[in-house]
Amino acid sequence: MRVVLVQTGRLRDAAIAELVAEYVKRFRRFGQLTVVEREPKGDTPLWPSSARWKVALDERGRTWDSPAFAKQLQDWTMRHGEVAFLVGAAYGHHAPSLASADATWSLSPLVFPHQVAHLLVAEQCYRAATILAGTGYHHG
Repeated sequence: MRVVLVQTGRLRDAAIAELVAEYVKRFRRFGQLTVVEREPKGDTPLWPSSARWKVALDERGRTWDSPAFAKQLQDWTMRHGEVAFLVGAAYGHHAPSLASADATWSLSPLVFPHQVAHLLVAEQCYRAATILAGTGYHHG
């Protein structure tokens, strides 16, 4: 399973970056989780060229519980290969990137600071991988 987590701008909080790095390390048992930080430049979308399926985090997006998200992530990776998740900046998404997304995902009806959302996406991708592998991490 190959997943890319795209952060619009920089993750400036060292504590959050450290936690994200821990989930990236843990994910290695199941595939590759890569984190990239991108700055918007004009009308060029922020998606990596390797991404075959693009999911923007958006409060109006679809919601799943963790087991359903695991199945959805498995479906996306089986159908398309590498999946990229885009977390917007403090004031939202870069419009060309949001417009070119294949899907949108809402973590919750609540709105989170972009750095917290970044961490939650990393953790949920790891959780999804453990659910699919049948490990004991998820106690749902």
